[in-house]
Amino acid sequence: MKRLLRRYDVLIFILFLALLGVYLLVAYYYHAPRGYYGTIDQPRFADPWIARSETILNGGLLYRDVFTATPPLTNLLIIPPSLVPILVGNVNPWATLSFMVFFSLFNLLTAYVLLAMGSGKVAGFWAAVLFLLNPLTFGNTVLRRQDESIVVFFIAVSLLFIMRDRNTRAAVAIGLGLLTKLSAALVIPVALWHKRDWRYLVIPPLVFLLGMAPFLLLAGRDAIFWDFTTRDAQHPFQFDGVSLVALWNRGAGETGQISLVPVVVLMIVGIGAVTVFLAWKRFGVLEDLMILVTAIYVLSPKLHTGYFSLLVMLMAPFVRKWWQIALYIFFGGVAVVADFYKWPIVDYQSAFWTMVVALALLVTLTVGLILRRDTSQVAD
Repeated sequence: MKRLLRRYDVLIFILFLALLGVYLLVAYYYHAPRGYYGTIDQPRFADPWIARSETILNGGLLYRDVFTATPPLTNLLIIPPSLVPILVGNVNPWATLSFMVFFSLFNLLTAYVLLAMGSGKVAGFWAAVLFLLNPLTFGNTVLRRQDESIVVFFIAVSLLFIMRDRNTRAAVAIGLGLLTKLSAALVIPVALWHKRDWRYLVIPPLVFLLGMAPFLLLAGRDAIFWDFTTRDAQHPFQFDGVSLVALWNRGAGETGQISLVPVVVLMIVGIGAVTVFLAWKRFGVLEDLMILVTAIYVLSPKLHTGYFSLLVMLMAPFVRKWWQIALYIFFGGVAVVADFYKWPIVDYQSAFWTMVVALALLVTLTVGLILRRDTSQVAD
């Protein structure tokens, strides 16, 4: 027993089980009685996961026979948790619990990637522990029951391969990430200016197109879920979620609305400037992606709290000092609270100001980690 407890992978698994249990208890005793997950006979889901899985299992075609605004790999991966409500009846707590546990398993997988990413086992272990302890990690997969943990895992794998100079594997991992969510594309420019390898320009789009080809051929335009001319598609050029402007517009009257055009122009100019700066300065693979993602989240008119899970993963290897840990944990907690203010509380003013605090903490933490980073904690 003592020998097992000295193994970091076992300790991470024990911590995972403990945290999963704690968050499930919070969900069961606090959120469920308030109707956040629906009723026993009518579970409430943000996405039609079960309908998509039933369509696939019955021989139907995604995009044509059932609406989805996510890439195909995500929809294939959610079949296992969807089987529980399909087989036992679409009733709570099983319908909700199956997705909570399944999405949380990707937290564990990402923690193991962080363990491997460290310059040594101790550094990797603490990165994994801090990642799991951040309130956003399980707050997103259990309390909010969202699937962002899947793409975070694929991005973590691609970063591990990049830092180990396994460029073909890294490029394929990015392509698989694109087939879960398009946000995986953020890794491509960082990989390009650090590795200057053509594979990052060719392989990820090729993997993505190969995965999308059957749906594009059979479903046509319905399979183009990144269409910039439509709402609820996978593109940032729309007001949605907990972005400051989206929350402002929801809480403001008709005369206080902010137009989308200047916000998009500011986002493009700002992100372009940050990209040029990073391509010139090049702090490091993780550091550059952290800065780029922070800039995007601050400037984007579309932002969901689950997106922050990517930053929680990127920051974990650099968080060491007590003030860094405090900011890291506090930022995650504030972001989760802001999300609940948006819904189900539906208090947009409180959500706006809470998100102001969350983004201020995020920028402070990013700048602080970059200026005081300890690169010896991260594998080259």
